[in-house]
Amino acid sequence: MGYFQRILNNCNETCILSLRSKEEKLSFRQKLEMKIHLRFCKCCQNFTKQSDMIDETMKGYFGQMENQPPVKASDDFKARMKEQFK
Repeated sequence: MGYFQRILNNCNETCILSLRSKEEKLSFRQKLEMKIHLRFCKCCQNFTKQSDMIDETMKGYFGQMENQPPVKASDDFKARMKEQFK
């Protein structure tokens, strides 16, 4: 199997590289292989777009939660929970 054929047929590695690229810096070769694969593979393009959308949604959700005061259980709720566990 040729080098370019291996790049084009390796969806698992491309998806892993796509996720890793958000957490750490990829080598030049890894970036190049990922870009070549993404150029031709619609499934991996969709995976990358969906992954980006999920990340943005989660950042927005948890970003909003950072501004909220912490939620604490009332004493009444704590007492009822203790009774249920007995």
